[in-house]
Amino acid sequence: MQSSDAEPKRTQRYVDEAYRLVLEKQGVEEVLIMNRSGVPVKTTMGRQDALQNACLYDNLREKCQAFLQKMEPPQNLVMLRVRTKQHEVIITPDAKITILVVQNARDSYDK
Repeated sequence: MQSSDAEPKRTQRYVDEAYRLVLEKQGVEEVLIMNRSGVPVKTTMGRQDALQNACLYDNLREKCQAFLQKMEPPQNLVMLRVRTKQHEVIITPDAKITILVVQNARDSYDK
């Protein structure tokens, strides 16, 4: 039996279920799920957009991780949230996959 600290497997079924659950959320416009190498495995984006966003995310993740490693004690990136007046991008990396979500942020920002 696996210990509770072990990383759960990220099977295709897991990816499909995560994708479905994210898309069900109100305001979600785009979803990009990448494997640990940064390759898109499931997305609502076109192929070129998915590849470009995956590359840009990887650069941003590296810079954030370098900053977090300089903290005392060193930290790991768990979630990154960037918000503008119109959109919010939420990135959640783990050991196996990364989920990038672009959602509409206008509803609550303009109130």
